[in-house]
Amino acid sequence: MLATIAPRTDRWLVDIVDATDAALCGGKAVGLAKLKRIGLSVPRAICLTTDFYRHWLDVSGFGRRLAELVASAAAADVRRKVLEQIRCEVEATPLSEDAEAALREGVGRLTLERDGDGDVLSVRSSGVDEDHLDASHAGVHASRIVRGHDMRAVIAAIKTCWASLWTETAWTYRERLGIPHASAAMAVVVQRYVAAVCSGVAFSADPLTNDRTTVVIEAGWGSAAALGSGRLTPDEYRVSLNGNAPAAARRRPGRQTEMTVWRDGRSVDLPLDDAQRGRPVLNDTQVRDLAGIAKTVERTLGTPVDIEWVCDADGVWAVQARPITTLTEAPHASTLWTRANLKEVFPELPSPLALSYLTLTLNRMFRTYHAAHGYSVAPDSSLVSVIHGRPYLNLSLMQQMTVERGGDPAIVGRLFGGASPTEPRSPAPASHHAIPTSGRVRLAREMVTTFLGTPYRGRQLFRAMRRQAAARADISLEALDDRALSAHASEFFATLMDETTLGRLHEVVSAQSRAYMTLEALLTAWMPTDADGLLKRLMTGLGTLPNVRMTYRLMDLAALAVQDTRARAYFTGDLDEDALRGYETALGGAAVLAGLRAFLREFGHRGPYESDVMSARFADDPGPVLRLIQLHVRAGATQDAARHAAERCHVRRGAMADVRGALHQGCGHLAFMTQWALFRIMCSALHRLLALRDECRHVTTMMVAHLRRVALEIGRRASRDRVLADATDVFFLTFDEMPRVLVERDGAWRLLAADRRRQRARDAQLEAPDVVSDDGTAGDAERAANAPGDDELLGYGVSSGIATGRVRVLRSAEGIGHLSGEIVVIPAIEPTLTPIFPLVRGFIAEMGGLLSHAAILAREYGLPAVVSVRDATRRLRDGDRVELDGSTGRIRVLERAAELAAGWGQCDRSADRSSVIPPGSVCRYR
Repeated sequence: MLATIAPRTDRWLVDIVDATDAALCGGKAVGLAKLKRIGLSVPRAICLTTDFYRHWLDVSGFGRRLAELVASAAAADVRRKVLEQIRCEVEATPLSEDAEAALREGVGRLTLERDGDGDVLSVRSSGVDEDHLDASHAGVHASRIVRGHDMRAVIAAIKTCWASLWTETAWTYRERLGIPHASAAMAVVVQRYVAAVCSGVAFSADPLTNDRTTVVIEAGWGSAAALGSGRLTPDEYRVSLNGNAPAAARRRPGRQTEMTVWRDGRSVDLPLDDAQRGRPVLNDTQVRDLAGIAKTVERTLGTPVDIEWVCDADGVWAVQARPITTLTEAPHASTLWTRANLKEVFPELPSPLALSYLTLTLNRMFRTYHAAHGYSVAPDSSLVSVIHGRPYLNLSLMQQMTVERGGDPAIVGRLFGGASPTEPRSPAPASHHAIPTSGRVRLAREMVTTFLGTPYRGRQLFRAMRRQAAARADISLEALDDRALSAHASEFFATLMDETTLGRLHEVVSAQSRAYMTLEALLTAWMPTDADGLLKRLMTGLGTLPNVRMTYRLMDLAALAVQDTRARAYFTGDLDEDALRGYETALGGAAVLAGLRAFLREFGHRGPYESDVMSARFADDPGPVLRLIQLHVRAGATQDAARHAAERCHVRRGAMADVRGALHQGCGHLAFMTQWALFRIMCSALHRLLALRDECRHVTTMMVAHLRRVALEIGRRASRDRVLADATDVFFLTFDEMPRVLVERDGAWRLLAADRRRQRARDAQLEAPDVVSDDGTAGDAERAANAPGDDELLGYGVSSGIATGRVRVLRSAEGIGHLSGEIVVIPAIEPTLTPIFPLVRGFIAEMGGLLSHAAILAREYGLPAVVSVRDATRRLRDGDRVELDGSTGRIRVLERAAELAAGWGQCDRSADRSSVIPPGSVCRYR
């Protein structure tokens, strides 16, 4: 033992009820003290304070050594080794005699008159920066369970808690929060262990919606170890409150096959008893009691909290309380958020990896572009936020930028979707907001760039990106060692984050809206009676769009299949999983197989919901391609791609002739030539920009496809080495975390991925509205304007023409089966689903605008289309006969399907998509 240097003080050990100083006792101990003081059942405990920790540092002389090691860990390349050395030295450095004596005395008070498994103690870290509003540190620091009579084990557990200050996870966490490493200190709670029959967490407010009238309780059998690690899906109880009193409770059953218990001196996992399987973990009384406890603690602490609890034969015990750090302050009032555009290209619940790169890239793209053109964006504003696991665009911010350019903010919803139309009307000239001379000069410069420079720069950018994609495709990721693969991922991410590239991309994707608005204003001034119809006809027959090429290729493949007996039999049969896996054998020697291989070489990087890195590509799974070919084969493959393209070009040329004729009437030759030349320049630019927007989707998806290759290789290695539980866990890391998982081999990665899987499962239980507002005003007007049961629906007409037919409601691409001239109703048209367009009579979408991907492609096929139709998939049913007008945006129900007519009023409206997300539920990925 070392000789005592510093005198013992009364601040070394304190009873848990007196642990009120966070700097001395840490956040966990202070939380327990508050619970104890308000009369809750808290297991008896003592706290070894930070004075005890610093005394040990001083007496042992390790404090000076620790400071030197921490300073040397600043360099990232040696940090892992240095931190490992610190942990080893912490665990090897002994306590002084008087410190150990004080510890024995305190532990003796806890284990007095307890024997057998009754002397078990829980030794828990209590960091000074833990369990407060800015950071919970949940899962970062260590806890151990030991026998109280084994003092060597107790001391070892305490040192393990101290050592957990110096893991890579804890180091990174402090850096993210700006906490100096030199100030890191650790108190330790030594507490009687409760042999839990069941355990869990109670949230005093819904952590997803910030709804303080709902308590959410998660419960599982046994101790909380399995719950925290994500090895089980807990029972969830949602308790509605009447004032402060618990009222109705709803249970969502969990899934649990084993439970963690303390047996024979160790923690073990045992199979769940048959009597417990499927049985509610908590009874009604326990649910009400826990809800009441949660609200009591919330009122006492003045903030929503989550409480860790355990239940044994004696009742319910509170073992930890902390603020719910995931609740955020409400963003600026009156901000509107929309899923427009993003809902078309991302699945309902994108992966955390996809959400992280989406928010990073789009927010940086937006800021870079507008700063380069002299526009100011508030420092705390974001173009993209994540609500209930879904990405939203800041509609208010986009409208603000339109106003700064002198435009009408209402045009944003009409072009991209995200705001319900009121009455269909021809576009009126945009209201010109007063802007200063400098603003007009800036706007003129931007417009010249849009019409003359952007098409050229866009083509240059995409050529360069194609070259980069081809070079990366040749890289053998399997041949790289772990550090080289991590370095490659980091380098690739840096390329994606390049501000020049992001600025160019934003220029391309936003330029067609400026070109459209300018051309619309000119045509409205020159020929106000038909400007809207002319514009829709002018935006067709572009032919070079990658998605159009993809559809024409599939049409040609279907025609080849029809001409071959074996191929026709394959595609007219049932394409189950076995048939899809054996397609090469079934089609061997057929011309369609060679064509399919060529198709996959060009479009293999595409796939359903391809913007999400977690979504499979056509090259990974050709099943969606085979099913699309099947749809055309079953329809007879009567469409001729070349003739179809020629017909659409004829429509565009006809619109050009109509504009020329209208300009010629009543104009002198000079005026006509001036207007015609200006029109030709702007119309040609709009065509090129629309084509570039579709090309942008095709090329940027090459980047996502390579990111998927990298992620899967990292996930494979990490799961092999048990850093991750499963290879697909890599999709539950963020953009900046993924390259580090093979270098920083910390057990926290498994826990992190499991937590995010659980969060995603919670988000899946909630249905996100298409448009939300921060102040709770959005949605009500839309519900009133689009009441279910009406026989007339209203949206934006984006592709001219009138279609009459039976409705086919599709909520996703799966299970289409066959199509034969129906009017398709769908939440949003995902771009790789557009090959169905030649097989249908028209389409109705709940989301979209004039320049959304689906609208651009509908015009290419001459398909009447109406978008931004709220709740269309609920208000229309399979078999309803409707008339849709792609010019005015009106949809009339001509006849209800007979079998549904009687029960129309009984439809489920419990999850109204026009509902409002409460303030505070918007989160931002930085």
